[in-house]
Amino acid sequence: MLYNIHVKSYYHQGDNIKNRDILSIISEVSETLALTNKSQQLMEMTLDTMSRELKPDCCWIQLVNTGNDKLPLVASLGFSPDMNHEMNLLDKEHQFSHEIVGLGRNIVIPSLHRDGQYNIPIFRKSGFRSLLAVPIMTYRIHGILGIGYRSRMKFTGDFTHLITIIASLLGMSLNKSNLNRQWLHKSQTDVIAADSIAPDNQASKDMINPGQSSQVPENKPDKSGNKKAPRKSFNDHDRNMKRFNESHK
Repeated sequence: MLYNIHVKSYYHQGDNIKNRDILSIISEVSETLALTNKSQQLMEMTLDTMSRELKPDCCWIQLVNTGNDKLPLVASLGFSPDMNHEMNLLDKEHQFSHEIVGLGRNIVIPSLHRDGQYNIPIFRKSGFRSLLAVPIMTYRIHGILGIGYRSRMKFTGDFTHLITIIASLLGMSLNKSNLNRQWLHKSQTDVIAADSIAPDNQASKDMINPGQSSQVPENKPDKSGNKKAPRKSFNDHDRNMKRFNESHK
């Protein structure tokens, strides 16, 4: 693919990405995300596709932790152990992450050597010169998707827009994955609950109607100890005795 071969020269020269290249990459990402509904695989496959299509020197994903202010690094390519450690220390209040997950803004840094605004020296120390990071967003912000280059890059508006689209596609897939996981958990819980209730219901029915399987009701004895005749048999006997007495008057 022409874009893959010459991707870096596009930005060194300040050229815009052609529409067919954008659509091709978006299509590739969409097809990749359709292959699984597991969150970790979704993130790792997204980075693999970005690495293959955009040729960055690093890319990474951090997700918002709803339980606290942490912003753990959940997937990365091209990071050194020191970079993994430093990025895992970031929380939502850090200048860099607050701009993205707190305010929902993109961070575009064409030259890290002249930018100290966001206090992320680990990239510069690790030899990176250009960086772009965007929020992973649907109806809420899920985290950060970032990409970096060791060469100085002129990030065009088209390129930035492409990364935001990839982040949005990832966000929708992560949201769907979470919904699927919640639905599966609820379904399993309902099955377990139904299995535990069913024997109790049968036992209750047996206690209420212990002789339900018998077709002939038991003839219980009266106070004298004699069993009571069925009501129908007693009436027949009484009627026969009246006929006998009348015939012998």
